[in-house]
Amino acid sequence: MTTRNDDQDHRAERPAALTRRRVVAGAAGLGLAAPFAGLRLGTVAAQEASPVPVSGGILKVGLQADPTALDAQKQSLTAIWHVVEHIYDGLTRVRPDLTVEPALAERWEISDDGLTYIFTLREGVLFHDGTPLKASDVKFTFERLVDPATASTSAAELASMESVEAPDDRTVVMTLTQPDASLLTTLAGASVLIYSQAFVEANNNDVSQVAMGTGPFVFREYVPNTRIVLDRNPNYWEEGLPYLDGIEMTIAADDTSRTTAVVTGTVDFIEYAPLRDIELLRQDPSLTLAGDANTNIRFIGFNLTKEPFSNPLVRQAIAAVVDREAMLGPTVYGNGTPTATLFPETFWAALPAELPAPDAERARELLTEAGYPDGFSTTITSWSQYSFLSNAALVLQEQLRQIGIEAELNLVENATMVEQVYTGKTFDLAVTGESAYVDPNTLILGNFGTGEAGNFAGYSNPEVDELIAQGIAVTDQAERAEIYRQIQEILLADLPWVNLFIANQYEAMKGYVKGYQHIPNGSNIAFRTTYLDKG
Repeated sequence: MTTRNDDQDHRAERPAALTRRRVVAGAAGLGLAAPFAGLRLGTVAAQEASPVPVSGGILKVGLQADPTALDAQKQSLTAIWHVVEHIYDGLTRVRPDLTVEPALAERWEISDDGLTYIFTLREGVLFHDGTPLKASDVKFTFERLVDPATASTSAAELASMESVEAPDDRTVVMTLTQPDASLLTTLAGASVLIYSQAFVEANNNDVSQVAMGTGPFVFREYVPNTRIVLDRNPNYWEEGLPYLDGIEMTIAADDTSRTTAVVTGTVDFIEYAPLRDIELLRQDPSLTLAGDANTNIRFIGFNLTKEPFSNPLVRQAIAAVVDREAMLGPTVYGNGTPTATLFPETFWAALPAELPAPDAERARELLTEAGYPDGFSTTITSWSQYSFLSNAALVLQEQLRQIGIEAELNLVENATMVEQVYTGKTFDLAVTGESAYVDPNTLILGNFGTGEAGNFAGYSNPEVDELIAQGIAVTDQAERAEIYRQIQEILLADLPWVNLFIANQYEAMKGYVKGYQHIPNGSNIAFRTTYLDKG
């Protein structure tokens, strides 16, 4: 059977056996359950707004870190995402409750076998240069991501895609190798924000320092380690948005400078409100806080291709000596949850597990069994611009000394961290993190799938690979949850990572900043509905 959209008679024939699951803006997103059941989504879920939003004004934002570049397909870096999400749109996007809603795709249809997705693009969407968005741009974007020449660490995001076609300007047909229950969530991610083919090609496939999309704000300027300037898109497809005339982002990596900036009014808004200052910020009557628990995990990653970390006994020894509770104070000032597993206990794919107590004696026994009775010397590499990670590295250094491991700290800025850990893979131990996942596959496939570009630890387990494939092929959430629990049990035994804690995340803003909503994956996409009401 073939179905046809009646108002588009010229459209190409649909693939057979389609189930019409149309999604329109504001619908329930295919009934996808909120990933966090019972999780406090924020101290401020949505600010009280004046009856009529105020248009105009420049939102001054203090950023945690320099993005280093603007091409989210080339690097998987939160700091890039926090800039480009305002310039580009995806086919879908994530709501504050972490369900999925339409964005550039006004609706989609899924075949009965789950192998074919047909997306209908919104009519009249323009890129910032005035050219129309076409299905061919979507095809180009997706194929660029998975092209080996792009060398994207996020290529696994579209691992299930067999092909993508653009039979006409508003229709995108994606064919999968197997059903993928995570696909609609994946398509809301930074690596699949839609590029203009003409713009990328005009820039010789280098959009690391320039950007041009369909999003609510237009790129004007990027001065590395200094600022990013965005202007209002007057032709944005969401009528009446954005309210702001623009956004000026200042790189304020130092926690003290970021807190001072929002307290004194140098900026209106800061991301990653310093966790040591949360109570101070909360007590300031001129400020509003948004946030709480977020989808992130902070961990120790081992380079499994190097001795002695290729030895599982060494990894077990380090896991045994780690005191997660002791880390919480110096790293997140109590604003987090210690964990040995990947997901928060309220997440639907969480593995219930008790937090293991540190056991230095057992750790020394394991090192002796591994052939290192006197310990060894190594290096811990971490992010200098993220204090909750660099502080964790410092605490880990002290804890490892208990079992004779002398670790030199290598705290580096973002670009160097990416090169040493994620691309060059020259590190020993890395104290790092992952964030912004909505579906468990986003976190698991890229980091633990054999040969995946994002798998910086070099981990490989055929059983895990098979379970990963099963996890996206199954659509029932309870069945998927059991599969991801099995994966986590294997990871706890193999220990490519030692998980440390889940950090809370907050944004702090002046009271006149209205309409902002915290999203637990860390996105600031709500800037498109934010306005300044200084009344």
